Amino acid sequence: MGFDFSYAVKHFLNVVQYAGTTMRMALLTMAITLVLAFAITLVRYYHVKVAETIVNIYIDVFRGTPLLVQLFFIYFGLPQIIPGFREMTGFQAAIIGLTLNTAAYMTEDMRSALESVPIGQIESGLSIGMTDLQVMRHVILPQAVKVAFPVLGNEFIALIKNSSLAFSLGVREIMAESALLGTSSGRFFEMYLDAFILYFIICKILSMILKYVEKRHVKQV
Repeated sequence: MGFDFSYAVKHFLNVVQYAGTTMRMALLTMAITLVLAFAITLVRYYHVKVAETIVNIYIDVFRGTPLLVQLFFIYFGLPQIIPGFREMTGFQAAIIGLTLNTAAYMTEDMRSALESVPIGQIESGLSIGMTDLQVMRHVILPQAVKVAFPVLGNEFIALIKNSSLAFSLGVREIMAESALLGTSSGRFFEMYLDAFILYFIICKILSMILKYVEKRHVKQV
């Protein structure tokens, strides 16, 4: 059975309609991840006792194991030992897994950004009577954002690509729809080509938007 270009074109819109699920999952995950990663970063930046040890173990675990294994552990494993997780949907499990995995990497980017601010500026802020919170808000964060934004943008794009693993939990998104259509028709190449092209288009558009925002707004902060 040879390649059928018309079949790929015909069913491209069937795959596109699930791009909304992919984007909703990525945006929700990113929003939660930013909060979690920033909280972890502050714990590590200020060397909060006990809490720093806990978050360091968490980071080692989630950076040292495959994302797919983490998703399976959360969706199929946790419900067996924690009753509260038995009603969890695949979409919810994907959000949890992607958030915990992405935050483990993102906190390193955030910490590097905070530590890029010269210590002299921090000491100057403290010397004029500013509190640690005021120094963080008015001195460190404005400069750290400029450093972190490009990297965090790349993390978001990587998150969209990683979200394709959610199909293994039964989430009906781009990859899942492509796989289902490919299985029902035997046209795997055509359907995976559609997914390939759609992911590329989404990531390329987002990359252009992020570069525009960085150039026009972030660098002017």
